Amino acid sequence: MALEYFDIQSPRLKIGSMDYAELIRQFSSPLYVYDAGILKTKYRKLRSAMPAHIDIFYAVKSNPNLSVIRTFAESGAGCDVASYGELLAMQRLHIAPQKIIFTGPGKTEREIEFAMNIGVMAFNCESDNEIVRIESIAQRLNKKIKIGIRVNTDFAIKETINIIGGTEAKKFGIDENKVVDVIRRHRKNPYVEFIGFHIFNASQVLDYRELSRNTENILRMAKHVVNETGINLQYIDIGGGLGIPYALNESELDVNALGKALSDLHSQYCQTPELVSARWILEPGRYLSGESGVLLATVTDVKESRGQHFIITDAGIHHFLRPALIHQNHPVFIANKLDQKAEYSYRVEGPLCTTLDCMASDVMLPKAEIGDTIAFFNAGAYGYSESMPFFLSHAIPAEVMVQDGHTKLIRRRIEPDEYLNYCIE
Repeated sequence: MALEYFDIQSPRLKIGSMDYAELIRQFSSPLYVYDAGILKTKYRKLRSAMPAHIDIFYAVKSNPNLSVIRTFAESGAGCDVASYGELLAMQRLHIAPQKIIFTGPGKTEREIEFAMNIGVMAFNCESDNEIVRIESIAQRLNKKIKIGIRVNTDFAIKETINIIGGTEAKKFGIDENKVVDVIRRHRKNPYVEFIGFHIFNASQVLDYRELSRNTENILRMAKHVVNETGINLQYIDIGGGLGIPYALNESELDVNALGKALSDLHSQYCQTPELVSARWILEPGRYLSGESGVLLATVTDVKESRGQHFIITDAGIHHFLRPALIHQNHPVFIANKLDQKAEYSYRVEGPLCTTLDCMASDVMLPKAEIGDTIAFFNAGAYGYSESMPFFLSHAIPAEVMVQDGHTKLIRRRIEPDEYLNYCIE
């Protein structure tokens, strides 16, 4: 079930053995806290479940804090990046080029050149025009660049919440029926080498059978394209999409069953010349980082309006946008009343001047009081990084990592008087 990595039966919330109130006392509220032990546990659980032919590349976009990236890199993960900023993080952390793959639509010339100069394993290309830009920059730099094609497939996994999936027209990738022609058109260019495919067509999947069926479709597609083009296939990036439980009645993805299913598929499909040499890449983000994080927020007001009970906190959707963006509650508790009966239905909202500023609706909690601390769980992925912190000019929360009973400030709190200095009068 959700929250299996936290003890929610005790009266007060602890994160990695640290009491929530002490964390707020040190670093103020609102506050993002990550448990390094959970990060490492999730990686070990996934790595031990996956067969040897699969490489795990952490999807940095889910949480790009340098300390989070370092935790996974030191555990053995590669990194899937999608921007200049994420590439810069790779450079700062001295991540080996063979541990970096560059994905994402709309890559700029600056980003492409920077990636070529620091070195990446490959570019996952999203369009014909992107390949042309890569060829041009590679020629100018006199480099031969390895590339893969992101495929907008004719198959997909049905998502509970439509985030990235479906088979409709989209900005991601090259349509499956155009891939062969694109490869044939560019294959003779001396500055690029086609070595892989990238398919990411689902998010937040909890059923391993859906992921297995999707991978089987990927293998069939890859084999067909290799037969048609004769490229030397070195990797098949099967994407991510590994979900985590948000509702308390949801169960974790069975990664052991997934690993067994992927091993069986490898035995079935990858003994042929077309696929035998290809490594597989799995690029989880949320699965690795999501459950480690908690957003702590202080209750500033409690009120009732026309029969609806409200909790107002000092955190809003400018700090934690995902619940409003996806219309999905995260697990929510009162950190100092974990052992009290949840008998009131609340909307938990922030201080913004908009009714969109709702981070949880219809959640059952104990009676809330001013000064209580609300804990939003599963905030380690698409929490800090997906929000809009400058809206309404509040302080930007700090990020803290708890490891082995110690706390480390991994991004400091930024007050309005500091970021107002960025403005030019």
